[in-house]
Amino acid sequence: MNDLTEIPGACPRRHIHRHRIAFSECDPAQIVFFANYFVWFDTASREFFAACGIPTWHVTESERGIIGTPVLDVQAKFLNSATYGEDIEIETTVEQWNNKTFIMRHVARRGDTVLAEGREVRIFAIRDPEDKRRIKSIPVPEDIKAACVQCRLAACGVCRTTEGAVTELPVA
Repeated sequence: MNDLTEIPGACPRRHIHRHRIAFSECDPAQIVFFANYFVWFDTASREFFAACGIPTWHVTESERGIIGTPVLDVQAKFLNSATYGEDIEIETTVEQWNNKTFIMRHVARRGDTVLAEGREVRIFAIRDPEDKRRIKSIPVPEDIKAACVQCRLAACGVCRTTEGAVTELPVA
């Protein structure tokens, strides 16, 4: 079960990554080359953690040995096209927390038009103590999960109601 549903009064924290599409991100048909969505999803994932107060992976590596959140699986559905010069937003949430994995959900929009939806299965990783060239998954750190689970109104200014509607809240 998704841990977010088990916390009374919790709403899933979300982050919005804004991006203006560059000409170089488009294919000869002048629409976004599909692989760029994966780059934007990855950027949005890191920004999500930063918005939750999690330091850069360089800092977490030096302080805790955590080198980042590598992707184990990624999926995307492309629904509408976009082209250069357009402004898009990528909304990122953690859809599910498990012991060693978590699922990030991304929705790319141009205004009210959904362009693409994506999901990433990620882990928290450290360098393998036996072979520093390899990485090893660790359980999701509880303090990082706690920072990411419940919306802090002053940080994001937006909460989802139980019906899924977006409600704008004043930012303190």
